[in-house]
Amino acid sequence: MTGIESTALYKNASWVHAEAPTDDEIRELCTQFDLHERIIRDALDRDEIPRVDMHKNYSYIITRFAYKTSAGAFETAPLLFAINAKRLVTVSLEQLPSLRDVMPDQPDGGEHLDPAHVMLLILLKIDADYDQFIHDSSKEIRHLLEKLGTRNVGTKSFIRFVHIERDMNDFLSALQPTNAALRNLTTIASLASFSAHQDLVRTVLLNNEQSIQACEANLKSVTSIRRTYALINSHNLDRTIKILTMISVFLAIPTMYFSMYGMNIGLPWQRSTAAFAGLMVVCLLTILTAYALGRNRKIF
Repeated sequence: MTGIESTALYKNASWVHAEAPTDDEIRELCTQFDLHERIIRDALDRDEIPRVDMHKNYSYIITRFAYKTSAGAFETAPLLFAINAKRLVTVSLEQLPSLRDVMPDQPDGGEHLDPAHVMLLILLKIDADYDQFIHDSSKEIRHLLEKLGTRNVGTKSFIRFVHIERDMNDFLSALQPTNAALRNLTTIASLASFSAHQDLVRTVLLNNEQSIQACEANLKSVTSIRRTYALINSHNLDRTIKILTMISVFLAIPTMYFSMYGMNIGLPWQRSTAAFAGLMVVCLLTILTAYALGRNRKIF
């Protein structure tokens, strides 16, 4: 069930979900279910990092789930699980994708749900969203890789690389602590119900591990692409400098000869009508000689 229009209505519920609750709703939620208000408010901080807390008879797990914004970008938002043997309370700042698919509304008000089972189902849905987003990022990386070394790779492409790298780091910062929290929860005596869902726990852990590996692979690909493009740019720059240097040398040779014959002093053949043609031949021979020496010594 979602919303907390009246928490008294859900007092006996096994699962209560609050989405972007107001201050009054937070206080009512904490009063009805004996929750820690500071932890609830921490979970509503958009930049809150994943962590695990214990207070009274609740275990508090703050993780992050991924969603797609209206602009098409990937973002993550915090999600709080407050769980004990009888109840699960979830609090999120943003709408949790596919929440209705996890468990439809129950005619008995959700009084007979297994909190551990519901939490694991939610985590599986979150994993599925992560997998889809990571898969989309992998396809985009491959598409950008195909354009590497062409004129189609520009500033926008590298800005997209930065966004992908940020997304992968955000996903890792959510998935890794979630795995650690799950392993710890299975050892808590008051949450023995997790033991009844060992297969589901292993599935969630395995999915998280696969998503973590996919994120790390994408990060390595982005780093490799960035390094490769830097090498390509360095090679192209070196080649450009060599060409410009070669042009400067070849331009300097005729400039030297014609500068000499532009001086106001007596020079050989200065009155000869063939002087210009002779200078052109000498310049051409000098340029060809310089080019041959450069090629022989692999200067260019």
